[in-house]
Amino acid sequence: MPDLPDRVAPDRAASPKPHAGARPAADAPVALGVVGVLLPHRHAPPWQSNGLRWVAGLLLGVLFTWLSARSWPLDDLFGGTLTVGLDGRGAWTLLLRRAEHGGVLWSVRLTHVAAYLVLLFAIHWLRVLRWRPLLQPYEDVRVSVLNRVGAVGFMAVFLLPLRLGELARPLMLARSTGIGFGTGLGTIAIERVMDGLTVTLLLFAALIQVHPETLSRNPEVRVGAWVAFAVFTMALGGLAAMLVARDWTLRTTRAVLTPLSTKVAEKVAALAEAFVDGLVVLKSPWHLVQFVALTVVYWGVNGLGVWLLARGFEVHMPVIAGYAMMACIVVGMMIPNSPGNVGSFWYFLLLPAGLYGVRADAPRTVAFALAVWLLQTLQVSTFGAWGWWADARSRDDDDAEGDAPDAEEDGADEADDTEQRGNPDRLPENLKLPRIL
Repeated sequence: MPDLPDRVAPDRAASPKPHAGARPAADAPVALGVVGVLLPHRHAPPWQSNGLRWVAGLLLGVLFTWLSARSWPLDDLFGGTLTVGLDGRGAWTLLLRRAEHGGVLWSVRLTHVAAYLVLLFAIHWLRVLRWRPLLQPYEDVRVSVLNRVGAVGFMAVFLLPLRLGELARPLMLARSTGIGFGTGLGTIAIERVMDGLTVTLLLFAALIQVHPETLSRNPEVRVGAWVAFAVFTMALGGLAAMLVARDWTLRTTRAVLTPLSTKVAEKVAALAEAFVDGLVVLKSPWHLVQFVALTVVYWGVNGLGVWLLARGFEVHMPVIAGYAMMACIVVGMMIPNSPGNVGSFWYFLLLPAGLYGVRADAPRTVAFALAVWLLQTLQVSTFGAWGWWADARSRDDDDAEGDAPDAEEDGADEADDTEQRGNPDRLPENLKLPRIL
């Protein structure tokens, strides 16, 4: 492993995992002080409720569902009888037939569905493993820990409204390892920005294949691509500036917030310092190359999966169209999402369909879009439920190990308390995750 950048604090790079009997610090951790407003835990007061965020997310879902479904032939989508049989090529197929004369409204080959599920499994592991290079400058986190943290985090991002789920991974990581919440959040920021730039470049590549006249009749995709490229490029520049001008960033944070509250200013500055610590991987070429390589493979498999499932629905389009649809979903997620990405997911997926000669309101096309969303929802929910169970079991095992009274362990408790007070970004081991689901 290459030498760590100078900015990584040694105590954070090599912090041991807190043991099961650790007591909370005297002062509330900065992660709770700042993030508690967004993700209230079970003892939060009523004014910290997530109710307004859920209402806003549901309204967004209604809006995008209306924008999508207003041109859908609903009778041809759901008004028939589902059957399973062999098609003309001898492949097992799920078909929706009209009740009157038995005509096929849409069909999908089950082999393609199975292949897509296999790709979703591979996508999950690529998504887990590509996070590891971003964390290695601080701690070599076990893959098993990354898997269960990632499974719950990916589920939270997909199901929770307004991108609230992005906080789940750094919260769980801070509870399971020596990597603080702010540092973990910094690595998530790098991940999101690099994802945005990667898929935006893929979208530009996909639009090159489109005839200029066709593109001029559908300007929203190209405009969205340029807006996304500008936003993610500025975001990357902002992260780099925070890393280079670290001291100035912290001084400015304190100067702006101190007139309001010295305590809040110190807490936010501590979180900002930890966040910038999460960006130092940008100074480590070896870790960055690993992350970028896995990111390219990750999105490559994603786009291939979309195209493969489209073929299963007999939606005939070039491979590049699958990447355009995938990229539009990601660019569309710049808008705060609805719970479960209902509405927005299939709206943005079908947005570039017309560029490749695909009717966005055809029954088989709409069924394909809904199937992509449904299969991804089932995958992240199943893996997330497993991750939640595995995390709870791991914590129960740790608690059982920490129950035995031991004078040496009592001394370790005091040491942990001192360390916690010196590093407010560390979460206490007995912290319960907020009720976000």
